[in-house]
Amino acid sequence: MNKHVYHWTNKDKWIYAFALLPFLAASIWSAYLLGTISIYLSVAFAILYILGNIFQAGACTGCPYRGKYCPPIFGVYLGNILSTVLYKNKEIDMNFINRHAKIAEVIVYITLLFPVYWLFTLSWYYPLIYGALTILHVVLFMPTQCEKCSYNDVCPGGIAWKKCQGFLFR
Repeated sequence: MNKHVYHWTNKDKWIYAFALLPFLAASIWSAYLLGTISIYLSVAFAILYILGNIFQAGACTGCPYRGKYCPPIFGVYLGNILSTVLYKNKEIDMNFINRHAKIAEVIVYITLLFPVYWLFTLSWYYPLIYGALTILHVVLFMPTQCEKCSYNDVCPGGIAWKKCQGFLFR
């Protein structure tokens, strides 16, 4: 974990809010379209999101941003806030943190991929729109948030960003 704790500025928070718009649009639009097929698909999509939040909260137990502003895992999860509720008196345990971070990461991937098949059944170009909005979010979010975060050695988003940096900036 980084020794320096970055202090998020108002500009960082506005950039985060802006970067979040494409992902919110993709998620809300997908949930709506899933609901046109079956309300159970929308419910399953929401449950995956909730599970991701719960496991991310476990990964946030040792974070210096716990209970404060934080753009956790992909910027759309509330682990930093939930961590103070679900794991209020939890001591820092790197095995616990790493296990929860890995599980949260897997759930995020499942959540991202979940609507793709169903969107394709509605129209071939829906998954393309969903993917483009998600990629736009990542391109706007990761360089502006993950780069600065003091927890990017443990957070799945920070680890992914470091891998992307190594790939992009060789």
